[in-house]
Amino acid sequence: MKVSIVALLQDNNIANFSTAMELFKKQHIGYENLELIIMDQTTTKTEIETIEVAKAAQEENVRIVREGTVDFAALKGSYVNFFDFNYEIGNGFYNTLYDLCEKEQLDFASANMTADIDKDLSNSAHVVELGFDGIVSMKLIKKDLLLQKGFSFLNDVNAKTIEFLQFKLYLVPLKFKYTNRVRYHHYFDFNEEYIKDSVKNVSYTIKQSLELNNQDMYKDISMIELQHLMYLIDKNTFTNNLMEEEQSIAYGAVRELLKIFNSEELKANDLGGYLPFFNLLKKELDEEATHYIKLLRSKRHWYQQSNKYEQYFEKNPHSLEDSLSWKVTRPLRKAKKMSRSVKSLFHKIFLIMLASIVKLFLFNKKVWLVGEREDQAEDNGYFFFKHCRENHPNQKVYYVINEDSPHLHKVEKYGNVIYHSSFKHRLYMLVADTYISAWTFEECSYPRAKKEFIKLFGKQIANKKNICLQHGVIIHNISPYLHKERYNQDLIISSSEYEKKIIQNTLGYSDEQVAVTGLARFDNLHNLSVKKQILIMPTWRRHLFKINKHSFLKSEYFKAYNNLIRNKEFLEAIEKHNIPVKFYIHSQMQKFMDNFVFEHPNIEFLVKSTATVSELLKESALLVTDYSSVSSDFLYMNKPVIMYQFDPHNNHHAPVKEIEYRDLGMIASNEDQLISNVLKTIDQEFKTNKHYIKNSKRIFKYKDQHNCERIYNVILEKTS
Repeated sequence: MKVSIVALLQDNNIANFSTAMELFKKQHIGYENLELIIMDQTTTKTEIETIEVAKAAQEENVRIVREGTVDFAALKGSYVNFFDFNYEIGNGFYNTLYDLCEKEQLDFASANMTADIDKDLSNSAHVVELGFDGIVSMKLIKKDLLLQKGFSFLNDVNAKTIEFLQFKLYLVPLKFKYTNRVRYHHYFDFNEEYIKDSVKNVSYTIKQSLELNNQDMYKDISMIELQHLMYLIDKNTFTNNLMEEEQSIAYGAVRELLKIFNSEELKANDLGGYLPFFNLLKKELDEEATHYIKLLRSKRHWYQQSNKYEQYFEKNPHSLEDSLSWKVTRPLRKAKKMSRSVKSLFHKIFLIMLASIVKLFLFNKKVWLVGEREDQAEDNGYFFFKHCRENHPNQKVYYVINEDSPHLHKVEKYGNVIYHSSFKHRLYMLVADTYISAWTFEECSYPRAKKEFIKLFGKQIANKKNICLQHGVIIHNISPYLHKERYNQDLIISSSEYEKKIIQNTLGYSDEQVAVTGLARFDNLHNLSVKKQILIMPTWRRHLFKINKHSFLKSEYFKAYNNLIRNKEFLEAIEKHNIPVKFYIHSQMQKFMDNFVFEHPNIEFLVKSTATVSELLKESALLVTDYSSVSSDFLYMNKPVIMYQFDPHNNHHAPVKEIEYRDLGMIASNEDQLISNVLKTIDQEFKTNKHYIKNSKRIFKYKDQHNCERIYNVILEKTS
């Protein structure tokens, strides 16, 4: 064998495993001349990836190493290459490097990943001038070199030791070539994981390099490391997504490097703008240093913007409207504006005429459009639509949903599906007489772009009837979301006289505008097959909606639920009783779900693409929530609820007096109380206290399966 390839197989490159294996087989050097040692360091694999790795392991010249290290003395190749499955190489890659090493008796040869270079380089200083990418370019290294005493750190082969090797090869006197004849590409995602891994790699390299500080190249390479660290630190992902302990690794490495350089040297290497940042780090003011980078980045952005406009106005000092170009292009602008106006007018006239024709074909029957959030079919809108299609097939009722919704299959089997923002959607907005939504139709089910649509067809849709089926039992003052002055619904559905009073008192609707029928989705909460299962389903927080990951991970909300699902007593209880736990945070918070996830056989982390809320509610025996109205669904089914209200001051909804949280379930204000209530409920075989069953009878006027039919009849009456 000529070349032994030591390849790190990791979560971030396994998707390219099969492609890379094919590239190896196409190498001009001959696949039989390659020995592959695949270091399997993955934590998860798909079934297909597992099969591909197992298939490769059956080949004679391939060895999979899952534990331990590489015995370089036992490698069959005379040269060693460290490979990342994110690399893309040409067919002549190994052949050219091997011939070069053999012909010139090199210790190593480096391929070219940087910009074009004029000629091959054999001087370390010249390679360092290429920067970080030049130093870490992929190499073919003589095996005998790696067996020397100074390379014993490779006893543990990983990304950190390989990167240090790349640097060390230029810190010791070796014969090498950096060649422009062999190029390759390295594809990777510049994301949070890449930054964290890169910081760890550079930090390791810095620590290991300290023993070599008497070498001539040490200072130049240290500057490259510092520049690379600042490249990573000066990114939104670093300052906004990494936690303090992760950032501190980078800051510690910077502090080590700052011992080597003075201010003049930093300025000479384009790091002068970071001098205040460096001074803060020297004083151990890490948090202040992070804020400085944020401010520096903002200042740099606005400086660039201002400079761009200043340059423009220097060239165009007079009024734009007085310029020749403005006058010359005026007819074109007018023509373009007129063209848009004419196009919109024809579009409007065409849709209005077509809507009239469609109505004639429908014999002027009443048409209802139903929707909820545009990507879902699991709330009151879906269950009402389902009821209409199954029990009133002659009613012209249509469901509006995104074409790529994970719930699309649920409504497609009932027919009459309209894709959100399609031509048909716009048309049937004019054809329909009534808009029906689990939220408000204007918020969720108007075609995009909503403002332009209202501008064109505001007059035509002004007299449509608007029915709010409700998202859940109202247990808060939600006047900012549904007040009559803002949304002016013609009819709102409620579950009881208590809820009706809330709607009248907080939302401004009259007695005849609120119908007590029960919610549509409650018809589905019967004939239950309940599992001994806990559902954890917290709602969202307004103040966390648009924050970055770094701030979210410091929030009380994250810490509370992260601590809960890792609580020792809680885990011991679900393991002892073999209780599955489903963890599902509000859809508006699911962008942060990955931060909660950890491996446990009893806990499953779900998002809206992998779960249906109505089914989770039906099958679970205990609900742990905070302020969510899904607590009322559980109460309707006479199942126990625990409301974990550790942050009442941060709840963006104000409570109401007619239906209080304590009417729905047990209240826990801290983790100890919550765990105590959970354990008590488990010991009681998930039975509900009689007090809450009594409340359930009071809060819900109807407990049959006729809510949808009552809603259907009241809408018929309202729209006749």
